Amino acid sequence: MENRTYEETMAWIEQIGKSGIHLGLERMNELLERMGHPERSLKIIHVAGTNGKGSVCTMIAAILKTAGYKVGRYISPTLYDYRERIQINGDYIEKEALTEGMSRIRQIYGEMERDGIELPTVFEAETALGFWYFKEKACDYVVLETGMGGRLDSTNVVEHPVLTVLTSISMDHMAQLGNTLTEIASEKAGILKNGVAAVVYPQQKEAMDVIERVSREKNIPWTVVDTERLRVGARQIFEDGRGLKLQQTFDYKDYRDLNVYLGGTYQVKNACLAIEAVEALALKQPLEPLIREGLSEARWPGRFECLSKRPLMFVDGAHNPEGAVSLRETIRTWFPEKRCLLVMGVFADKDYPSILKAMAPVSDTLISFTPENARGLESERLAAAAEAFYANVLDGGTAEGALNLAGAWAGDGDIIIIFGSLSTISTICDIISPK
Repeated sequence: MENRTYEETMAWIEQIGKSGIHLGLERMNELLERMGHPERSLKIIHVAGTNGKGSVCTMIAAILKTAGYKVGRYISPTLYDYRERIQINGDYIEKEALTEGMSRIRQIYGEMERDGIELPTVFEAETALGFWYFKEKACDYVVLETGMGGRLDSTNVVEHPVLTVLTSISMDHMAQLGNTLTEIASEKAGILKNGVAAVVYPQQKEAMDVIERVSREKNIPWTVVDTERLRVGARQIFEDGRGLKLQQTFDYKDYRDLNVYLGGTYQVKNACLAIEAVEALALKQPLEPLIREGLSEARWPGRFECLSKRPLMFVDGAHNPEGAVSLRETIRTWFPEKRCLLVMGVFADKDYPSILKAMAPVSDTLISFTPENARGLESERLAAAAEAFYANVLDGGTAEGALNLAGAWAGDGDIIIIFGSLSTISTICDIISPK
C-alpha cells in the first residue's frame, strides 16, 4: 500500500466525489467484502428520517458517552471540518487514520476497476472508512446516520443493528425518494430489520401507516414517542461568552426537569426520541442520571445557534418545508415581539417556494444569497421567487453581501435569522467569526 499524505488523500476524495450520488447497495457490499466486513463486528444504532437525524444522534451519543461507553458517530453533511463526519466521543478521526483507511480503500478501488466492477461513490467510501475506523478503535456503540433515504442508502448494508430509529419524516429529496409521503416513508423504513426493535418520532398518518405495516411484516417491536406524557416547562435565555444559550426544561414519562440546550422547540421531542432509544438498549445502569447529564451536554452546531448578540443573529439549517415550519415556530416561541430579518441561501433542488411561504409569517424582509456549492440556487432566482411573499426583497449575491445588507437594514432590537442549506453555515460562521 502506497504511503500518501493527508493532502493527497483529500485530493483523491474530491476527485471521486465528482461522480455524484448513486443510490444502491451493490458497490458498498463489494467494497466491504474486500475489507473483511468491519461493520459486522459493531453494535450499530441506525438512524433515518428527514429532519432531526443529527440532533437525535447527538443526544443518543451524549447519553451513551455519559454512561462510560466509547461511542462512534457517523454524520453528514459536515459543517466545519471534513473529519467531523467520523468521530468518537466527540473527537474527529485523526488525519493519520483517515489517510491510512482511505489508502486501503483506494487500493480496493484499483482492484475493483481491474475486475471491471462499478466503483463506489465518495459517500460509500466515507461510510466504509467509518466502519473500518470504529472497528479499529473498538467502539462499544456506533450511532450511524443515513445519508439519503434508507432502503438504498449505503449505510443500509448493516444487517443486524442493535436498534433502529426513525426521526421526523416529511417531503424532501423527492427526485430520489418519491413524490408522496407514503413513498418517502417507505424508503426511510427500509432500515427496519426483522425482529430488531425500533423507536419512532410521532409521524403524519401516511408515514405512520407505512411504519406500522413494515413493523408488522418484519415482527418488529416498536415504540413511538408518547406526546401525551410530555410536558414542556420553562424556557430561559442565558448569555454566554459568544452569544445566547437557550435552555428548555421538560418532563417526559417519569423523568422530571430535564434540560436541553438546543434552541429549536422541536428539540424537546427529539430528546424524547433519544430517551426512548436509550431505554430500548436496556443498559445495565440507572438511566435517569445518564439521561439527565447526557441531554444537558448535547450540542449540535448550526441548529438555531446564536452567532452574535449585537446584532442578534441566529443560524439554522432549515432546508425543506417542514424544517422551515419548525424554524418559524421556534422564532415565534423565543422572540415573539422582535422584528425579524431573514437571510436565505438554498440548493436549487429544494422546494424553495414552499420554504419561502412557510417563513413569511415571521418577517416582511428577505435577503437572498447563492451558496458556495455547485447545487446552489442563484440568489436572483431566489429573490424573484421571494417577491410573492415578502414586501422587501434584497439580492445579496454572496453570503458576505447578504450579511452586509442585513446589518445595514437591522435596527437595534431586530433579530437576523440566516437559514437554508446546511453547507452554507460554515461559510456564514467564517464571515462572522473568522478563524
